Amino acid sequence: MEKLQQAATIFLFLSLISFLANLSTAAAATSRAVFVFGDSTVDVGNNNFLPSDAPKANFHPYGVDFPGRIPTGRFGNGFLGVDFVAHAAGIHRSPPPFLSLRNGDHGRRGVNFASAGSGVLDTTGTDVVTMTQQIKDFSTFAGNLRASKGDRSAAFFLRKSLFYVSVGSNDLFAFSTVLIPGNSTQKDEIVAAVLGQFAGQLRSIYQLGARKFAVPGTGQLGCIPGVRSRVPGGACNPELNDLSLRYKTATRALLDQLAVELKGFRFSFSDFFEIGSQIQSDPQKYGFTELAVPCCGLDAEGRCTPNSTYCSHRNQYFFWDAVHPSQAVYRLGARLSFYGPCQFAYPVNIHSLLEN
Repeated sequence: MEKLQQAATIFLFLSLISFLANLSTAAAATSRAVFVFGDSTVDVGNNNFLPSDAPKANFHPYGVDFPGRIPTGRFGNGFLGVDFVAHAAGIHRSPPPFLSLRNGDHGRRGVNFASAGSGVLDTTGTDVVTMTQQIKDFSTFAGNLRASKGDRSAAFFLRKSLFYVSVGSNDLFAFSTVLIPGNSTQKDEIVAAVLGQFAGQLRSIYQLGARKFAVPGTGQLGCIPGVRSRVPGGACNPELNDLSLRYKTATRALLDQLAVELKGFRFSFSDFFEIGSQIQSDPQKYGFTELAVPCCGLDAEGRCTPNSTYCSHRNQYFFWDAVHPSQAVYRLGARLSFYGPCQFAYPVNIHSLLEN
């Protein structure tokens, strides 16, 4: 009888260990993660692994304000907005570039698929990872996740995770050269063509298991230094700003439509056009003193190169280089996206999206 009791005790003990081990595995599989798609505004190093002709930022002075002053491939002087969003979501380190992963990496904190230079349309950008390919890469990841964790745990993990999709600016830049001043019909046709493709991409990501989407809208593209340098007097390009305004308005309407059409689809739209407008109207309120000139890239071609000089008061500059915002702008934009009111984050901010 005593031996039977000992055997039962051992059996219960081993069963408990097995249960706790499975519980630990399930917890790891269902913890929150962030998955990122898009262009240079969110690329944390994927383009480092592409051929030499791909857009790259893996050289100084890029990364001058990143820990260790490391040029990681981020197109900025330090962290990007998605880094701050991931940290606010409880992820200490931003999700790694997909192309850096080795066999056996399960991306427990998420994966970044973004590629600088890419657009919604596969014809936008050259020598980049297109959005079509980024979604294929995520499909591969999701398949490996299901094989590793099982369908149920994988589905729950993806439902809880945040899908951050920042893309569209490069498509509008590409069309800007053919804009006919004052032609509203042309602009609406451009917006419809790009958003038609974007809608299909969001549906594809949803079908692979995503449910919570954070989508930043395009900003005041006509006011970036690279555009202003081609306008007499260095003014903003009103036609490109109008195209961007139409695009971001239509993007928000598309997300509303998908929330009705797709069961469980939830989103937070970050209105970077409005955020930029607020900063432009009262820069000192937000700590900025320079809105038009980039901190780095004052050479003849307006590029930020290894030989470029750069400003010392980087937190006071809106732009880091001729195209990309500074770390200070990314930090502010991420804070307003994650915790801000409906004016900046519609219909809810990212914090509310993740908690509900």
